Parts: sequence; structure tokens; C-alpha cells
Amino acid sequence: MADKADCPPCSEDIGVTQSKNGTVDEVSEEIELISRKQGEDLANIWAEDPQKLDIPDTLLNSQHITSVVKATGLISPYFTGGDRYARLKKASYEGRIGDSAYKFEDENCPKLCFDRKKDDYLLVPKNSIIFVECDLDFRLPDFIALRFNLQIQHVHRGLLLGTGPLIDPGFWGKLCIPLHNLTDEDYKIPKDVGLIWIEFTKTTLPVDKKDPARPPHESANKKNRGKWDIVEFLDKAANQYYHYKVPIRSSLPKMFEDANAKVEKSAKDADAAAKSAEGLRTLNTIALVAASVALVSLVLAGLAYMTNLSGRNEDIAVRLRSDTEETRQVLRDHVIDVDRYEGQPIEARTAIPSLRRRGEAQQREIVELKQQIADLRKNMVLLQQATVALATQDASAKASGKD
Repeated sequence: MADKADCPPCSEDIGVTQSKNGTVDEVSEEIELISRKQGEDLANIWAEDPQKLDIPDTLLNSQHITSVVKATGLISPYFTGGDRYARLKKASYEGRIGDSAYKFEDENCPKLCFDRKKDDYLLVPKNSIIFVECDLDFRLPDFIALRFNLQIQHVHRGLLLGTGPLIDPGFWGKLCIPLHNLTDEDYKIPKDVGLIWIEFTKTTLPVDKKDPARPPHESANKKNRGKWDIVEFLDKAANQYYHYKVPIRSSLPKMFEDANAKVEKSAKDADAAAKSAEGLRTLNTIALVAASVALVSLVLAGLAYMTNLSGRNEDIAVRLRSDTEETRQVLRDHVIDVDRYEGQPIEARTAIPSLRRRGEAQQREIVELKQQIADLRKNMVLLQQATVALATQDASAKASGKD
């Protein structure tokens, strides 16, 4: 919100002004030209006996506004003077905060949120709607229509009134002004600062004639002399068709409340998901550790098997070499014996085929043992490949667990 230096002057600031040379000059004081009681009396007289006035059919300037007010009691109290803080401008008149303002809360009835006798300023809460009474009494003759708009300084600071509601000729009563604070900060308006500017338009009806068209509900007649309590307007507005009553308040606080609730729920869901993910990560870590232990055990078992297998193969090879050498030695001895005993009897020579068959049988055993050694070597290669594949799978599982 704006600092005090940026705010319009309060009533205690009115009365002095600063000239171009920096000196302080006196400001002309406001003069109450028409009081509330005088305005009421003038309006009653005009309602009974309208007179002729020289007023053009157009938007009225300041002189014409004053002439109509003095003749008909159109608005009261009515002030002139005040220099640059004067309420009367060239084609409009300033309306200020009245005696009260109301706000709908949880209940379906308006609650008082401003009392001029007690409060120094009107508080318009952030993202809310309040209903403000204007300080003027309105008693419109049949030839005058009014429009009003929020002062531009309040619009620039985030307040919204509407698009210049029309006040019909013949209206008597108080204005109920809805103020919307569209910002996310509370807005304070000093009670003696201007709130709205009112425009006055003369219709084509002659000033001394009565308009036979339907009068406003809040008009001057014998049964009804106007609406002077804005609570009546608010109760009427809150009553929907079919006797359904709803509070008139901004939807923004409820929307923000729902959004915050959804954000909190999302945050809780995110926390729960994070905890669940942490639990899953823990389980993954345990599983990875168990898989790593199993893999290490398998690798160690494979290495032990390969070591044992290598020892067995070595023993078999040593035994084969020994048996082969023995067989060769037997064959060499047999050949020597054959050469030595070639002239010996037939019995000795008949033993040679038997020895040859024995040598061939041993040679076949040697071939079978070599085949077994080749098969064992193939098994060792397959076991080494399986060990490498398990190690690669374990590394991939650890990488996935980290992600």
C-alpha cells in the first residue's frame, strides 16, 4: 500500500497549501451551503410544487449543479469552497464515506465493519468486498439523473467499483457503494477523503413537470419517503429468487483457501512419496548388497572349483605322462628283446602280438584321457564366461540403484 505521503490529504491537512515559491498559503475554507435539514425541506417543497429553472438538457457544470441543489435539495449536505480540495469540481461533486460500512462474513447477514463515530479510516481487507454508505442524502427530482464512479486514485491502487451505475430520477435515499479490493494487501481510506465523483445530467423532461413512468422503489411518495439504511439494500440483494439467501462476498479468499489446501495435500503426498521412495531405495540397497554377496560367493566358489579342477587336471596329466613313458619304455624293451631273441623258439615270437595289443590298448587309453582333458578345458572356459556375465549384471544393478 502507499505511504502516507502518497495518500490524499485528510481533513486535518485541508486548510493550508504550498505556493510556487515554497511559502505556505491559507486555503479557502469550506462553506456548508445546504445542510441535511435544509436539503430535506427543499426537496419536500419541490415535490409538492415544482418551479421553473433555466437548466439545459445536458451534463451539468458546477454553476448549474449548485442552482439545482439550491432549488430542489438534490443532495445534502452541500459544500462550496475549499480551493484545490473543494468537493465541487467543474462537472461533478465529491462523495465521501458515510456513517457506516458492512461486510458479509460466514453468516448470511451483513456485519458492521466501519463506524464513523469510532473509526478514523475505512479498512478494505485484501481480496474482499465491502459495502459503504455515502455521506450524502439524495433526493432527485424527476428531471435529474446521476452517475457516479470511484475516484481514480483508488482505482490505481487496486479498488474496483463498477462502470458508473445510473441513479434514476426520483430516487430518495442513501447510496450503497460496493468496493472490491483486488489486491493482496489491506487498503485503508481516511474517513474524510473523497471516495466517488458524481455527475449530474438534466433529462429532456421540463423541470416543472412530473414524469409518469414507473418511479424507483426508493422514491418520494406518501407511503415511502426513501431508503436511508443501506442494510435494507444488502438484505434485498442477499435474498435470491425462490427465497434463497446467500452472503455477498468475494470468491477469492475461498479460492485461495482451496488452493492452499490442495498445495498442502500435494506437499503431504510428495512427502509420503519421498518416504516411500526412500524405503524402496533402502530395499534396493539391501537387495544389491545381498546380490553382491551372492555373486562374490559364486565367484569364489567358481574360482575354488577351477582351482580344484586345475589340480585334478595336473594330476591326470602327470599320471598320463608317467604311464605313457612306462609304455614307451616297455615297447622299447620289447623291440630290443625281439631283436635279441629273433632266433629263439616260436613261443617267444608268439608273445610279440600280445605285447603289441597291450601297447595299442594303452595308446587308446591315452587318447581318451586327452579327450577328457580337452572337455575339462572347455568347461573351464564356460565357467569363466559365466563369472564375467554375473559381474557385469551386478555392476548394472548397482548403477540402477544409484539412479
